[in-house]
Amino acid sequence: MKTGKSLHTFSTFRNFLSRIFNKEFLIFLFFLVLSGGFWLIMTLNETYEREFSIPLRLTGMPRNVVITSDPDSVVRFTVRDKGYMLAFYGLDDTFHPIYIDYQHHNDGRSRGDISVTDIQRQIYPQLSKSSKITSVKGGKFSFSFNFGRHKKVPVRLLGTVTPGDNYYLARVDFIPDSVQVYAARNVLDSIQTVYTMRQHITNFTDVKELTVDLRKFTNAKCIPSKVKMKLYPDVLTEESVEVPIEAINMPDDKVMRTFPSKIRVNFVVGAYRMRSMPKNAETKELLPVGFRVVVNYKEVEENSSEKCHVYVLTSPNGVRNVRTAVNTVDYLIEQR
Repeated sequence: MKTGKSLHTFSTFRNFLSRIFNKEFLIFLFFLVLSGGFWLIMTLNETYEREFSIPLRLTGMPRNVVITSDPDSVVRFTVRDKGYMLAFYGLDDTFHPIYIDYQHHNDGRSRGDISVTDIQRQIYPQLSKSSKITSVKGGKFSFSFNFGRHKKVPVRLLGTVTPGDNYYLARVDFIPDSVQVYAARNVLDSIQTVYTMRQHITNFTDVKELTVDLRKFTNAKCIPSKVKMKLYPDVLTEESVEVPIEAINMPDDKVMRTFPSKIRVNFVVGAYRMRSMPKNAETKELLPVGFRVVVNYKEVEENSSEKCHVYVLTSPNGVRNVRTAVNTVDYLIEQR
């Protein structure tokens, strides 16, 4: 039963194919292909315009010359010709790079210019005699250079870096931390810092390492043009320290005493920074080094209040949200 069913299916399929590939269909298919071929020939024989690109290379630089601003590495141009020639130009590796000789295109001081005519003169040998370049797209066909003048400039971060909750950015390291900048004297004098390309990094809690590009300068070149950046997040903790109160703007013949003579200062600091802050060798209590809390005699003299305000004048690097436990204290002014 199964064999008979299979033979019936095969016979049905064969009859179906014979109906499709009959003589009339093959004739129709032949003329369809023929008309398509004629259409393609007529189309390719029409005149069109098409844009192409060709690599540009600057050659012949002496060893003591540093190119501080390169011309565009690609030239874009439009060609007019028959369709079949444009189709041929569209094949891979049709155009070879054009080479511009530094010696013939520099002013001997700091600048070089490549004319569109020179570019076209090097492209035409790669084109058919029937082809015509109708335009060369506007690009940067000039370059600047110097004879090795440079200086070392520090690298700095540009952008926003926000670690995860309860963390802050403890420090940023660059490897290398400085780069060599090559430029003419007047340009070098204006460059004091090299910044990274703008960064926007958020929500990280471990040390983050990445390679970043440096911002480019007009007519200047950074070597290297990329640096490795390491971001160190740190956990924020609430800490406090007892700080002596100091009177400022006091006359020479008077002494101002506060009650209490010390005040507790609260602040937020990263755990890593906290470990490096000075502490009492015996008690391990935090020392008030870098903190300065003051009362202002001139303010007391003008207001004649029973209490005076206390102010945090300075605090160590790396601490934040610095505030005193109380805002006012009692005082006593004595004559010397």
